[in-house]
Amino acid sequence: MKNCITKCLTFTLALFSLYSLISCDLLAYPVPKRAFMYDNSNPEKKLTLLVYMAADNDLESYGIQNLKAMERADFSSLNVLVLFDRAEHYDETNGNWTDTRLFEVTHDSTNGGTIVSKRLDCPPLGLSATTQTELDMANYNVLKSFIEFAKENYKSQYYSLIIWGHGTGWRYKSRAVAVDDKTNSYMCIKDLGLALKNQELCVIGFDTCFGSIFENLYELKDYTEYIAASPGLTPAAGWNYKKLLQELNNCDFSPQTISAIMAKNTGAQTTVTETSQIPLMMQALENFSEQLANTITGNNTRIDAINTLMESDSYSYIQYPCDLYLDINSMAAQFCTDSNQELAQTAEQLKAIEATKGIGIYFMPVIAQGVFASSHPINYIKDNLNTTQCSFIKDSNWWVPSKNTSSGSLLNKLFYTAF
Repeated sequence: MKNCITKCLTFTLALFSLYSLISCDLLAYPVPKRAFMYDNSNPEKKLTLLVYMAADNDLESYGIQNLKAMERADFSSLNVLVLFDRAEHYDETNGNWTDTRLFEVTHDSTNGGTIVSKRLDCPPLGLSATTQTELDMANYNVLKSFIEFAKENYKSQYYSLIIWGHGTGWRYKSRAVAVDDKTNSYMCIKDLGLALKNQELCVIGFDTCFGSIFENLYELKDYTEYIAASPGLTPAAGWNYKKLLQELNNCDFSPQTISAIMAKNTGAQTTVTETSQIPLMMQALENFSEQLANTITGNNTRIDAINTLMESDSYSYIQYPCDLYLDINSMAAQFCTDSNQELAQTAEQLKAIEATKGIGIYFMPVIAQGVFASSHPINYIKDNLNTTQCSFIKDSNWWVPSKNTSSGSLLNKLFYTAF
């Protein structure tokens, strides 16, 4: 959810269940960058910034405030497009419309609260500037068509996207991103990847909670150069959009700078991840998970491993039930001086790749303080027949649990293996 603070939790073991962790930063291991093909043919603007504002929920008022903040910014080198889905019952300003509208943001030199941006026709989405149309923002084809429309009609050197709204991380059967109350739906991380595939975005920003979760980063690694997101809770009021647009307008427009400006103008801990480094992060996480799993040979060593993991920093919602994410850097740090040399070495390598804190990995649902669920969600249990699972769950052999509890993965050893 998109509400307040990042919370570090240290739990005492109460149930025989928990999950693991993942960290990443990656500047320590340079790898060749992918060549993203941008359309540089006579661009009128340097950057087109797209904001996918899923506010058909209790964040509606903040959506209006954020759009007005964009209008108060001075920018001439940017195209800024906002696909804005409003809700019912939360905010009655600006005519109290409750449908979905596409705006080209224009400058407002007054301090008024009325939206002045240009409302656009968008035939691919069935939107008209003069009629009301309700879209399901949880449908990944809506996001896909929004991006394609922008690239066709607003030529620029770079294209960046901000996912705005509620966020819970990787979840499939939960409120992942783009929560739409009217349709009672949401977009899972796998569908988000389908929407962004081959779109050649230089930066993706998450103005949501739990965006900087490794499962999310891994799903989007081939679709952008940088991702700016928070691993935990973020303020409901959203980013500082006036300052964001003005700083973007005066920057060098490199993807690295764009992502840094996004991270700078948030109200929560925000991590910038260079996606070319994510495969190295994945390998380091798998190596660490394998070595830690190998040390678990009975109930005593299992309890020791869980207790040590729970010393890690973590990210969670402030109410229960909720999901618990461990910080990868902090998790790895717990084992860097372990007496097992192979484990200590892989922990050091993982910590070096994620040189700073700020990327979480799913560990286990929490049903009360210090009390964990009896099992992981079915969509986080590796199952080759489950086509809805995200890429990380499919590709990980040593972190995620599996239907075959004797597989030897870390989460199987921690929670399911019988000794």
